[in-house]
Amino acid sequence: MERNDVTYTAEEIDALLKSGSLKRLGMGSRRACYVLPGGARCLKCYRSEAEIEEGKVPGVVPTKPLAAGAIRDIRRYRFDERHNTCCQEYRYWLSLKKRLPVDLMAVFPSTMELVFLPSRGWAVVEELVANADGTPPKKFAEGWWVNEASRTELLASFNSLTDALVRHAVRFYDPPNILSQRLSDGSYRLRIMDFEPTSHLLIQIDLLPAILRCKIRRRFARYLRNWAITQQGGMA
Repeated sequence: MERNDVTYTAEEIDALLKSGSLKRLGMGSRRACYVLPGGARCLKCYRSEAEIEEGKVPGVVPTKPLAAGAIRDIRRYRFDERHNTCCQEYRYWLSLKKRLPVDLMAVFPSTMELVFLPSRGWAVVEELVANADGTPPKKFAEGWWVNEASRTELLASFNSLTDALVRHAVRFYDPPNILSQRLSDGSYRLRIMDFEPTSHLLIQIDLLPAILRCKIRRRFARYLRNWAITQQGGMA
């Protein structure tokens, strides 16, 4: 885990977490993401007990409790290498790296490393995705409201990405999580930082690529339909 020319040990990262000095980028139902000093890497790990108490949406009052199933998963799988989401995500990332073309793989984190933290269990250290000016990238859908040209360009990129994911049978069904990263020349590229690490079906869907492709198409088509309805309402 690089810190410019210095390497972080698991113990150092654990100490940073315990000190509360790491900036938290965001938090999902099970995992939290933090910026590591140096600005090039971020850490994803399961929520701490204190973060579980923050509820479903941190900072919102009154607090809405985290779902019982999410709490159970955090406590059950924090130290479980087989079922821990970070471990599953890392293994799937390795498998994608072996079979995807370079241009499609560039959508996902360029680096990812698995690390075991004494206080948080299994975690991943990966590329920190930021805009050229250092600001966080926005959700892909936010760019739709900039102007017509931006909307047209974004939709073309979105459709191109969908086609590539379907063609290569990549297990990703969550288009709202696509980010738009601005580059130094003013252009942008789409990025995927959180993806489906494993199948919840009894039958491994990767063994059934036709069904997987159908599921990807269906999810993305539904997302575009919902966007069209939202867009019409916003422009009324």
